Formats: sequence, C-alpha cells, structure tokens
Amino acid sequence: MTQAKIKTKPEMNILKEEEIPHLLVPGEVGAVLEFTVRDKKGNVTQHQVMKSRSFVRQFLELLWVQATQIPEIKCYSIKDWANFTRDVPASGYVFASDALANDHSYGIIVGTGTTAPTINDYVVEAKISHGTGAGQLQYSAVSFGAPASDATTSQFTITRDFANASGGAITVNEIALYVKGYRYDSTYHFMTIRDVISGGILVPDGQTLTVNYRPQATV
Repeated sequence: MTQAKIKTKPEMNILKEEEIPHLLVPGEVGAVLEFTVRDKKGNVTQHQVMKSRSFVRQFLELLWVQATQIPEIKCYSIKDWANFTRDVPASGYVFASDALANDHSYGIIVGTGTTAPTINDYVVEAKISHGTGAGQLQYSAVSFGAPASDATTSQFTITRDFANASGGAITVNEIALYVKGYRYDSTYHFMTIRDVISGGILVPDGQTLTVNYRPQATV
C-alpha cells in the first residue's frame, strides 16, 4: 500500500482577476466545478474545469428561509440527507460548510453513484466514507478562498482534498456540497449541489483529489 497523508487543510490560492473561470452566461448565477488529481510528488495526473449543473431544491429552500427571515416559532420544513424533513428557521446558521478534517458529514462530499441528478436529490447515491480502508478516502478540512471579481463575474471558492491510502484505485463519480442548518440545539445537514462526472475521476492509491466549487454571479 502506498501511504497518502491528508493535510489538515488544503492549500488555498486566492484567484487573481485574470484567473477567474468564465463558464456561465451573462445574468446566470451558478457554480464552476474544478477537480485535480495529483500524485505523491505533487504532479498533476488529471485536471478538469466544468460548469456545475446540479443545484438541488434544498439550496433554494434554505435561501428562501434566509430571505424571508422565517422565525423559530414557525420554521420551514426541508429534507435533510437522511430523508427526514427538518424545521429550519432563519436563525439556523444555514449554509455553513466549514467541515474539519475527518468529518464527512458535511462540506464537499464525494461518492461512487452514477445516477443522473434530479432537482429532488437530497443525498449522494453512494458516499465514499472517510478513512484508509478499502474504498475510503481521507477527507481534509474545507477551506475557503475569499471573493474575487473581474468586469463581469464575482465568485468565491470552496476547497477540499481527498487522499487515497486505501491500497487500491477509487473512482469518484459524484461530487456534492452539504451544508449545516440548526434549530435550538439540533444540527442538520442538507445537500445543496450534486454533480455526476461523466466517466468518473480515477484516484489511484497514493494520490490526492482536490475539489473546488466556485459559486459565481455574472452580468
């Protein structure tokens, strides 16, 4: 087995104005998905930048809760990743995705499922768990790149590394973003984006996958 060690946090480089990817059309709000696979020496073995096509309904529902400032005495019911409807108020700190290393309950999540996304998806089809056993990847902490803008586009970056020390190659087919929501002393997790990658992303043993989600607004 080739050992791969996950960093506490992935290395975060703030994008310069000239580096901002432009895949969205004017007037569109969406996200750009970028993934890179590197070997243990840091050499890039696979890289792709693509338009994320799969915001799901929980994204808009959580946004609506914030926009309308739903109070705790009323709340709004939203389906979490466990297929339970959870009452979420505007005071619930929704959209938190700052997961620590080893925490695969929220933040950027990867899986092996290949079923095409639908607007009603609430969980990845087959999540890859954190660890070094067969079929597992080591999840780093989630890092954030500060907002950056050019003449037409504003964005920020959400990043997570996934190191493979499982002893065998793993193919990542789906990538998602889970966020937190609270009510009183209860914490819930909601999926807001799910993308399925055609052909998958091969992560050989000893190599590391880095995923960037870049939410964007364009004019």
